Amino acid sequence: MMIVITLSCCPPKLRGDLTRWLIEIDTGVYVGNLSARVRDAVWERIKLNIGSGRATMVYSANNEQKLEFQIYHAAWEPVDYDGIRLVRRNYPKSEDDAYRKRSKAAVRHMLHMQKYSGNRNNSEVRERYAVIDLETTGLQETDQIIEFGALIIENGEVSDTFSMLVNCEKSIPKEIVSMTGITQEMLSNDGKPEKEALEQFLAFIGKLELIGYNIDFDIAFLQRACRENGLPELTNQQTDVKQAARKKLKHCMKFSLAAVAAHLGIESEQRHRAAEDCMMTYRIFEKLKEM
Repeated sequence: MMIVITLSCCPPKLRGDLTRWLIEIDTGVYVGNLSARVRDAVWERIKLNIGSGRATMVYSANNEQKLEFQIYHAAWEPVDYDGIRLVRRNYPKSEDDAYRKRSKAAVRHMLHMQKYSGNRNNSEVRERYAVIDLETTGLQETDQIIEFGALIIENGEVSDTFSMLVNCEKSIPKEIVSMTGITQEMLSNDGKPEKEALEQFLAFIGKLELIGYNIDFDIAFLQRACRENGLPELTNQQTDVKQAARKKLKHCMKFSLAAVAAHLGIESEQRHRAAEDCMMTYRIFEKLKEM
């Protein structure tokens, strides 16, 4: 039975289990042929080990659509509609009820008035979001954050910036030092304790929508840091610029941050630091919005 599994993040232990049965064809995307018994066991293993990450599994089935799917830890949920499996996105109940009570004519009138009001007062409309990026000691769940970076964007322009080093306990591997230019001495002299840096970072971004490049990686580190430091986990809306680039840049061959920047004619920084990556992500995002 053919199955496809996508994961927003994959701890090493879980990746080891999955690659025993499946082929990883892209980051977080696994395909293969499994029996129903093994498939169900793999899905339970995923739910047990993925933590706050999101998972989706699609597989062939003997029904009208010839497929079935499972979703875990996402805003979407499978629903049955007269024997047809669909996916429903859950909205806050108050918002859902309010729209349900209105007639179609009332909704059309409301949308027309919103559009008119938006055009008339366009100069007063303020689009605000935060661009985030982290530097870490590595890619595994045992690694630590060594730098926070963020920008506040208002109406397409940078209005504020945030950059802070973290004095982490884990030593920085040579390849990370080479890539970022961040040394152990810099962290010891200028880094803040993780909880203090995290609190300041969270206060900076507030409840704004978060924009990032491969943002699931950053969110996984942030959520774990929040749990370990006794802070509430993030609930901000998130947008992944890498996924947006994949959808819009059909002729782009590579989708690293630097490759996409080059494809769009955006000058990239030589050093791989959080603040610089935030700036590049912001420029890519604004370019993609124009397309």
